[in-house]
Amino acid sequence: MKLLNVQRLQTIKDKIIQQKEELADRKRQNLAEFHDIHTELTPFRLDLLMIYAQSIVLDKETAAILIKNWAGKMANVLVERELPLNLALEEISYYRDIIGEIILEELDKQVVSIKELYSIISHFNAIIDCAVQYISKSYLNDYKHNIKYAQYAIDELSVPIVRMTETVGILPLVGDLDTKRAQILIENALTKSSEYHLAWLIMD
Repeated sequence: MKLLNVQRLQTIKDKIIQQKEELADRKRQNLAEFHDIHTELTPFRLDLLMIYAQSIVLDKETAAILIKNWAGKMANVLVERELPLNLALEEISYYRDIIGEIILEELDKQVVSIKELYSIISHFNAIIDCAVQYISKSYLNDYKHNIKYAQYAIDELSVPIVRMTETVGILPLVGDLDTKRAQILIENALTKSSEYHLAWLIMD
C-alpha cells in the first residue's frame, strides 16, 4: 500500500462513505421479509460500510482491529436473537462486489498501473476475508458460552432439595453423576441446607 497515491485511496474512501446510506438501505430492503431484523441490523451494516471505507486508507493490521470489534458486537446480537451466522456472512460478502465496482469506477477515472490496481483490490479482499474469519470465531465463542450457561442452569435445576420437616431435607439423585454435576450438587446442597436451616440432608 505504500506505493499507492494517497489521494486516490482517499477518493475511493469518500465515495464509499458518500454511498453508505444507499448501500445499507439496499441490503435492508432485501431483508425486509424477515420480521424486524432488517431494522436491528442497520446500525451494524452502516458501521461495517464505514470500516470498509476506512480500510482503503488503513494498513491491514489497523483495519483488522476495527473489524474484530465490529464482529464481536454483531455476533453478540445474532446469538442473543438466535439468528443464524450466515446472516452476518451475507452482510459481509454482499458488499465485496459492490465496493469492488466503486473501486474500479474511481480508478478508471485516473491513470493507475496494474500493480496499483491489484494492490488495492487485494488489500480490500483481505479485509473482507478478515471480517468473515472474525465474525465466525466470535459467533462460535458466544454460542458455546450460551450453551454452557444453559447447561449449568439445567444442572442446577436437576438437583432440587425437598424439605421433609423443619430440619430434615431430601435430595433425590436423578441421572448420572459426573464430576461437574457432583460439584454443582454439593454446592447447591450446602447453600440450600443453610437457607432452610436443615440439620440433616438425606440423599436418595
